[in-house]
Amino acid sequence: MKLARVVVVVLTIVALGLASRLELSNDLTTLFPRTPQAAVLARVTRAFGGGDVALVLVRGEDPAGVERAAEAAAEELRACAAVAGAITSAPAPSALDPTEAWRFAGPVARERLARAVTEEGMRERLRETRSLLLAPGASGVAETLARDPLRLAMIPWEDRIEVAAGVRGSIGDPAGAFVSGDGRARLVVVEPRGRAFDAGEAARFTDEAEAALSRARERAPGVTLDLTGGHVVARQTEALVRSDLVKSGALSVVLASIVFALTFRRVRALAAVLPPLAVGTLWTTALAALLYPRLSGIATAFAAVVVGVGVDTGVHVYGRLLRARREGLLPGAAADVARRETWRPTLGAALAAGGAFGCLVLSDVEGMRQLGVLCAAGEVLTALAILVVVPELGALLERGAPPARPRASWIVALTRTRGRASAALAALVVALAVSAWMGPPRIEHGVAMLDGRTLPALATYDAIYATFGGARGQLVVVSADRDPARARARADAVAEAAERLAAGGTITGFDALARLAPSPEVQRARLAERDQLDLPSRRGMLLHVLAEEGFAVEELTPALEAFAHPSRDVGDVLAADGVALAWLRRRHLAEDGGETLAVTYVRAAPDAVDTVRRTLEGADPSAVVTGFADLERGLVATLARDLPRVLAGALGIVVLVLGASLRRPSRVALAVGVLAVEIALVLALSRLLAVRWHVYDALVLPVLLGITLDEVLFLLEAAERRSIDEAITEQAPLGTATALTTAAGFGALVVCRFGPLADVGKVGAIGSTVGILVAFVLIPAAYRLAGRRSTRA
Repeated sequence: MKLARVVVVVLTIVALGLASRLELSNDLTTLFPRTPQAAVLARVTRAFGGGDVALVLVRGEDPAGVERAAEAAAEELRACAAVAGAITSAPAPSALDPTEAWRFAGPVARERLARAVTEEGMRERLRETRSLLLAPGASGVAETLARDPLRLAMIPWEDRIEVAAGVRGSIGDPAGAFVSGDGRARLVVVEPRGRAFDAGEAARFTDEAEAALSRARERAPGVTLDLTGGHVVARQTEALVRSDLVKSGALSVVLASIVFALTFRRVRALAAVLPPLAVGTLWTTALAALLYPRLSGIATAFAAVVVGVGVDTGVHVYGRLLRARREGLLPGAAADVARRETWRPTLGAALAAGGAFGCLVLSDVEGMRQLGVLCAAGEVLTALAILVVVPELGALLERGAPPARPRASWIVALTRTRGRASAALAALVVALAVSAWMGPPRIEHGVAMLDGRTLPALATYDAIYATFGGARGQLVVVSADRDPARARARADAVAEAAERLAAGGTITGFDALARLAPSPEVQRARLAERDQLDLPSRRGMLLHVLAEEGFAVEELTPALEAFAHPSRDVGDVLAADGVALAWLRRRHLAEDGGETLAVTYVRAAPDAVDTVRRTLEGADPSAVVTGFADLERGLVATLARDLPRVLAGALGIVVLVLGASLRRPSRVALAVGVLAVEIALVLALSRLLAVRWHVYDALVLPVLLGITLDEVLFLLEAAERRSIDEAITEQAPLGTATALTTAAGFGALVVCRFGPLADVGKVGAIGSTVGILVAFVLIPAAYRLAGRRSTRA
C-alpha cells in the first residue's frame, strides 16, 4: 500500500498543474449532430469567428436624445482598441455616373430602372425631382440632381437594405438609417477586433465596449444602451457555463456530504471520503485538460456527476469498515477487511458504470462524447482513489466505539412475506403497464436552450427584432469555392433569387453581399442587361422630356452626356478601405480549408421554408442551405441512431460485468430485470411529472444502467454470503445513501442556467432514485417467491 500512496501523491501533484490549463468552450457547435447541414453550419460558425457584428440598441422617449446618444456611443466605441469601427447608418454610395446604377441593382431595382428610362417613367421621376428641389434645404442636393435628374443612382437603394441580423438601413439617408419608425430606437453597428470564439478576445471586446457605453450613458441621461453580438454572447455563454460548473459542483459536494453524514451518523466520516473524492475529481479534470483543448458546455457536467456517483464507493468502503469495527476488529484490521471485501464489487460496479458512460462515445454529438469519456474516467479514477485512501483515513478516525448499525426495517418489511412479495411484484407489473400505456416523454429537439432569460445579450436581440422587425432563426446559404470570384458570383445569384422571393412576400427579409458589393462578374452582367436598353438612343427622349417638364436643359449637360456614353466601369467595392465596408466583408466572406465561403442569410416565412429552400438551391445548385431548423431535424435523426447504439453498448457492458461478477444465469437475469423496470419507470415518471426532455437527456438513460448496477451488485453479493433479510438490513442504508448521493450529483445540475445540463440533472436524479427502489423491491421479492433465504440455501 505504501507504493499506492506514493502513486496517489505524485499523480495529484501532476494533476494540479494540468487542471489549471482547462479551458471552457463557448462554442455550441460541440452540441451539433453529425449531419452534412450541421457540419456546414459549424464550419460557417467557426470560419466567421462564431458571431456577427456587434449591435448597440439605443432607446429613449426623446428621438433627438436617442440620436445624440447613438452618436455618442459610436464615438466612444471608435476610441476602443478592441473596436475596428462603429457606424450609425448604412454606408452611402460614392457619387456614381447615373448609368452605373445597374451595377448595384437587383432584379426588382433593374425593373424600376428599365421603367425609369421610358418616357412615362422619366416624367414621373422628374416631377418627384422638382418637388425635392422646391423643398426646404434642397440646395445640398441640387448639384447631385444636376448630374442625375432622374435619380437613377438612388433606385438600387430606395428600399431599406438589410445589413446584419435583420437590421435595415436606408442607404444614403442618415435621417432614416438604423432607426425605428417613431425615432425612439436606434442601432449602432460595431465591428469588433478578434474572433468571438477566442475567449480572451471576446472578453476584451465586451469589457471595453461596456466601459465605452458607460461613458456614453453619462453623456446621454434618460437613454438606455444595450450591447449584443457574437462576442458578447460568447463571453456571457462562457461565464454562464463556468458559473454552472462551480455552482453545481459545490452543491453536489454539499448534498452528497449531508447524505453521507446522515447515513453514518458522524460528520467525521466526511474527512475520510472527501479528500479522495476531491483527488479523483482533480485527476479527471486534469485528463479533460489533456484530451480537450476547450471543454464543451454540456461536458462540464462531469464534475457534479463524478462527485455524486463517486461517493457511492466511499459509502460502501466506509460502511464495511464500520461493520468490521462492530465485529470487534482493530482499526488497522478493519481497514484491511474493508478493502479486501469491497474492492471486487466496487471496481466491478465502477467499471460497469464507467463503461455505460463510455458508451456515449458512440454518439454523433461531440459534447456528449466528451461527457461520456470524462464521466467514465472519473468513475474509475475516483473508485481507485477511495479504495486506496478511505480505509487508511477511516482507521485513523474510527479508533473509538463504532456507531450502532443503521436500521432499515421498513425496506425489509416491504417484502417480508410471500404475500407482500407478490403484491410488490404485482405493483411493478402495473407500473410497467402504465408506463407502456403512457408512452415515452416528448423529446424537444432544440440544439441548446439559451434565450433571453439566461443571456442578456439574447434579450437585447429579442428587443431589436421586436422594434425593427424580424426574428431569430434564419436559413444560411453557403457558397463555397476555391476561386473567390466564383464563390462571390454564386452567392450573388442566390441574392438575386432571394430578392425576387422578398418582392413576392415569400421571405421576410435577407442580407447578402450583393446588396452593397456585388462581384465584378455580376456587375458586368448587369451592365450588359442595361446595354440592351440602348441608353444612347434615349438621350433625345430625355432632352425632350426635360424641356417639357420645365428643367433648364443647359444645366443638365452631364446627365445627357452620361446617356450618350454609358459608363462601363466595373470595380470591387470591397477593395476599398474603410470601416463602413469592413463589417460587410466580415459578415459575408471568410476563408476555410482553402476555400472562400460566401454566405447569404435569408429569413423565410414559417410556412414557406421548403419553397424558399428549393428556390435558393436552384439559384446555386452547389450551395448548401442550412440553419438551426436543420440542426433540430438532425438531432431527431441522431437520437434515432445514437440511442439504440449507446443502449446496446451499455447493456453489453452490463451483461459482461454481471456475468463475471455473479456467475449464475438466474442472478444475471434478475439484475437485468431490475434495470429494465428502472428505465420503464423513469420514462413514465418523466411524462407524469412533465419533466422536459431533450435529446441529451435521452442519451443519459443508458448511463443509468451502469449506476444502478452498483447497488444491484452489492445487494446480490451480500445475499450470497447471508440471508436476504440480513443482506437487506446491511445494504439498505448504504444503498439508500449511494442512491441519494448519486441523485445529489445529478440533482445539483438543476441549478444550472444552461438548459441541457439542468435537464440531464433531472432525469439522472429521477433515475438513480427509482433504480435503488426497484432493486430493494424486486430482488428480495424474487428471493421470497423462489423460497430461498440466500443464494447458498
